[in-house]
Amino acid sequence: MEKQSLGLGGLLGLRAEGQFVLGAGFFNEVHVVAEDVVVKVAKPYGPLQQPLSWLRRNRREHEHSTRYLRVPATYHVRMNRRGDRPVSVLLQARLSGRLLSQAPDEDLYLPPLRMELVQTVRALERCRRQSGWLPDVIGGPPRWGMHDLRRSNNLFVTDDGEIWLIDPGALFLWFSRRNPVGMLYTSLLLWSGRRMLRKRSD
Repeated sequence: MEKQSLGLGGLLGLRAEGQFVLGAGFFNEVHVVAEDVVVKVAKPYGPLQQPLSWLRRNRREHEHSTRYLRVPATYHVRMNRRGDRPVSVLLQARLSGRLLSQAPDEDLYLPPLRMELVQTVRALERCRRQSGWLPDVIGGPPRWGMHDLRRSNNLFVTDDGEIWLIDPGALFLWFSRRNPVGMLYTSLLLWSGRRMLRKRSD
């Protein structure tokens, strides 16, 4: 793929090959520009585009998540496309690797991924305990098993064995323990993470 600038003309021109497409639950367009930048365009919110408040909240959740997990460098911008309404766009550094849901089971119990998983689960437990909230560690699209951390489309395993969170933005109802639904869901997520670590402790 040839290098391309981030000009408005070519900004939305190239499709991603899978890294961010599966994990991008809040986005309906995902593209690769200049080989090392991923562009995500927020999906419409009902009949309207995602409001500016969504972009601001997403930026806050990205910043908060960096206290606990690795998150790719991300820029949140508002832009106009010719003949269209304003859209919320995320420009994110591209990673090389695969989603946790795509990693073979045997890889989960080998270093360095095993230690990365232990540290990730501990970080999520600390995040929920300290803030009462979890970032979106599951990701879209909607599917069976969204309570199971093993099926995550938002935790990304790099070629070096590091775990990164690629789309922290969360639906408040589901990921906050300040309501019964969020308390149950975040508890299930953390339980599934601990169960994944116990499956082969040898």
